[in-house]
Amino acid sequence: MKFNRQNVVVAIALIVSLSGALVVPVAVGQSGGGLLTAAQMQKLNLSVTQKQALLRLTMKTNERILGILDSNQQRLFRNAIKQGKSTGEAMDMVALRPEQKTQMNKVMQDTQAEMLTILTTEQVKQLKGSR
Repeated sequence: MKFNRQNVVVAIALIVSLSGALVVPVAVGQSGGGLLTAAQMQKLNLSVTQKQALLRLTMKTNERILGILDSNQQRLFRNAIKQGKSTGEAMDMVALRPEQKTQMNKVMQDTQAEMLTILTTEQVKQLKGSR
């Protein structure tokens, strides 16, 4: 994976999130989307390997999101991330067209599926119970 400026920003955001400041994008449960907060990450007692996998998932998800957005939306999204907004909060600031919403739903479904391969069964139960 090539590292561009956005990937570095996301990587830094995830590292900071491990100390309780930001969030990692993850869709889990029936809501169709949501975020795994730093508090939830801490509560789940993630292994180093899981944290690394979440970092890769975060970067991949954000790259896919950027691929869906037009240049103005990308600017808004990147600015929000740089300001410390979570991926979900950044997405809320971007007005999506109907076809983009469809694409975004697919990204979040894929993110959810991959997230479920990272967490243990017990962690998934814990996460669903905390929502």
